[in-house]
Amino acid sequence: MKKITVLICGVWAMWSACFTSCATGEETQGISAEAQRRFDYYYAEAVKSKLAGRYDDSFELYKHCLDIKPDAAEALYNLGLYYLGMDDSARCASHLSRAVALEPDNIYYKEALASFYLRNRDDVKAVPVLEDMVRCNPTRSDVLAQLVNMYMDREQYREAISALDRIETLEGKNLSISMEKFRLYRELKEDDQAFAELESLARENPNDLAYRVLIGDQYLLLQQPDKALAVYEEVRKKEPGNQALRMSMLDYYKQTGQDSLYQTQLDAILYGKETDERARVMLMRNYIVDQENAHADSTLVLAVFDRIFDSVPETVDMLTLYASYLQMKHINDQLEPALERILKLEPDNQVALYQLVQLAVHANDYPKVADICTRAIMHYPEQLPYYFYLGFSYYQLERQDKALDVFRKGVRQIKPDTDHGIVADMYSIMGDLYYSNGLKDSAFIAYDSCLVYNPENVGCLNNYAYYLSLEKKDLDKAEEMSHRTIVAEPGNKTYIDTYAWILFIKGKYAEAKLYMDRVLVGDIEKDEEVSGGVLEHAGDIYAQCGDMEGALKYWKMAQEKGGDVSQLLKKKIQLKKYIEE
Repeated sequence: MKKITVLICGVWAMWSACFTSCATGEETQGISAEAQRRFDYYYAEAVKSKLAGRYDDSFELYKHCLDIKPDAAEALYNLGLYYLGMDDSARCASHLSRAVALEPDNIYYKEALASFYLRNRDDVKAVPVLEDMVRCNPTRSDVLAQLVNMYMDREQYREAISALDRIETLEGKNLSISMEKFRLYRELKEDDQAFAELESLARENPNDLAYRVLIGDQYLLLQQPDKALAVYEEVRKKEPGNQALRMSMLDYYKQTGQDSLYQTQLDAILYGKETDERARVMLMRNYIVDQENAHADSTLVLAVFDRIFDSVPETVDMLTLYASYLQMKHINDQLEPALERILKLEPDNQVALYQLVQLAVHANDYPKVADICTRAIMHYPEQLPYYFYLGFSYYQLERQDKALDVFRKGVRQIKPDTDHGIVADMYSIMGDLYYSNGLKDSAFIAYDSCLVYNPENVGCLNNYAYYLSLEKKDLDKAEEMSHRTIVAEPGNKTYIDTYAWILFIKGKYAEAKLYMDRVLVGDIEKDEEVSGGVLEHAGDIYAQCGDMEGALKYWKMAQEKGGDVSQLLKKKIQLKKYIEE
């Protein structure tokens, strides 16, 4: 039979159904006592098989139970769950609905049937089952909440309000329920009843005038500023400094076109010491949006930030908003000091630390990268990117031992969800460092690790291939890796040189010369990609191809350019022949 994916049901539900199946007397539901005993035995075996994970056996045993007792609700229910897992919707619906019909008071059966209908988006059939569940257990606020959503989807607003009333009875009044009822009454065009809901909520919380302000806000949203103002004035008399009122009055002045009062209120909130900081940040964020929409000059926004910082103590939230604005406007000369101000208040601020690292990397300021990453690792020793940038900065500063030590510590932080690109880059640089320190086996192991995480890391492929050619080992592997780099970056002269050199080492001189000629184009004496070592390779290839004039030309150019040339170069020129190292 088809492999079954089973929906594991509650253990209590299974055993409960098992025990309730046991009968007394000669006959139960029209079957003999002997048949009932057989049913009980096979049902218990089905439950045990299910608990043991032998789902195919359990499935067949439940079917056998139905052969013995076709109206066994417990067997119908469990088979229904199996059919649900098998995506057999027709049999699932048939079995679960029959189980519910046979035992209408069993909540487990109803939950399973309701879940099936909801899964299949069959609201018409799901709603009656959910309603029946609530009738059986009126305290099920979770079911009532599901019904609210379904009533609203079907635009049955009165039914939704009724369900919300019942949730409110169970859980008490709260803002979310009252606002939902307010919205539903508004849909029914019953504004008086809608505001009565908010009034009731406000009466429940007489000491929190924010609920009164909320009523005014709703009037303002409905373009009824006079009614809104009446509520606001009521609150002002009782609590003049109410934070919610101050924010709402700002919206009131804006909507009624009272520009001077709007600006006065805006200044009072933005620069007032008594303003709640969350409100100040929210208002400043809205102000930025308004200025952006108006295409205003950034100096206006920066001036407001400066005045805020002069008026009230700096906070992490406001400085973070300030830094975000500077970043958005690409004002990088002010961004770095802003981030440092955040770290002064909150040294472990992850966002500020990472942004500072990115700024320093972009500026190629590797001492600063090292400083910031060192600080970051103190707070976040498990974060691999900081090890990467710290090791990379030491690598750029030619502090190879420190770079290798940092990378070794970094790779210990690798986790399954770690960015594979960063891991690959770390192993690639580790390979370079190991090789330069004479640890060739360790270098090749590191390169292999890099390619596990990113098989297309061209920097690693190139260096791995080149160092294998220097060791004259695994040359076929080296050629294959090097060829992948020139396919990926066909214009990269460094990669083409590596490929040509590997062909040369393998004795494919003519083919090597074809590729080397792709390197020797343009003004090669000024070409930074064409180093002294590359020019020496060109001379070696030309020499082995029998073109000694060309060989001497490139050897002499290599000697003039200097850099990574071999100790035998001078001797090659003197003897006018290729000398193998």
